[in-house]
Amino acid sequence: MGVGRSSSRATIRDVATAARVSPTTVSHALNGKGRIHPRTRARIQQVAERMGYQANRLAVGLRSGRSGVQALWLPLGPDATANDTLALDYYMRLASATATAVFGHGDVVMLLPPVLEGQDLTAVAVDGAIVIDPGEGDRRIEALRALEIPCVTIERNPIDPKDPWCVTSDTGHHVECLLEHLSAQGAQRIALLVPEAFGAWAEEQRAAYRSWALDHRQERLTRPVALRPAFESALRVVRAMLRWQRPPDAIVIGAERFVPGTMRALADAGRVVPNDLLVAVAVDGNYARGSNPPLTAVDLQPERQATAAAELLRNRLDGLAPSGPRTISGILQVRTSSQRPGRRQPQTGKFLGVS
Repeated sequence: MGVGRSSSRATIRDVATAARVSPTTVSHALNGKGRIHPRTRARIQQVAERMGYQANRLAVGLRSGRSGVQALWLPLGPDATANDTLALDYYMRLASATATAVFGHGDVVMLLPPVLEGQDLTAVAVDGAIVIDPGEGDRRIEALRALEIPCVTIERNPIDPKDPWCVTSDTGHHVECLLEHLSAQGAQRIALLVPEAFGAWAEEQRAAYRSWALDHRQERLTRPVALRPAFESALRVVRAMLRWQRPPDAIVIGAERFVPGTMRALADAGRVVPNDLLVAVAVDGNYARGSNPPLTAVDLQPERQATAAAELLRNRLDGLAPSGPRTISGILQVRTSSQRPGRRQPQTGKFLGVS
């Protein structure tokens, strides 16, 4: 009878018996060790594949010094059950793509909860971590460094902006492109809603807006908005802006979660988008696409960010020299909210830079 897949999990002894070698030879052949003839190694690998043999992860981990588990840390607040981060399109696409990339190397992804007082990572066996949107004094980074667990960040770490182990968006350039687009549509007083006291990407938004306003001799209309509670914060800020003697004629929304509050404030004030006021978002997602009207936004390509971060982390764990930071350019998605009749429209789906 030929060798086939068994209904129960094959063991290393089963493979050894089928291949007519010792269990030690099988172990060496499958782990790239020992002095084994290439044809013998190939034959053992083929037998193991046919039998559906999978090495015991714990045993492999003990030999290699790794657990085979990578951590993914979203920027959650202390109460994860009430946190809208878990519902945002960008973060969910990022998490899904990270899992796909890590699974492709035979490893496991663990989504870590927020770091609470008295908690640490000593009870969690992870080889490394991908930390998303680190902020000033980020306790996730502090916890990883305390245990000497290697990490890669998606967006720069504010306390170590030159760290090469990171994947970045071209945030400043994205904001400049949105400002130029709105200006080309006739907007003269463009406001920016920027996350209040957050990470490097928020500061890059502020810096790009300051530079653009200075170059174009326009009044700076930046307003900070608290991330929590996002809806109420954006609603309050935008309502106040609309009461100015000279209110803005366009708004760049710096974070996806500010969209619902902004659009409610505009609707309550009777402002029609895009007739009365233009709107664009720095991060594309369900809120932007599902808004009425749909909002122009920048697709940050979270799938490519996640793939690049997983590759960087794997390189770091393997002791390779840093090849970052890696920058992933966004894609401009022009929608109804920023289009005025008679105005020339830029190409939608256009890369905002070299990617």
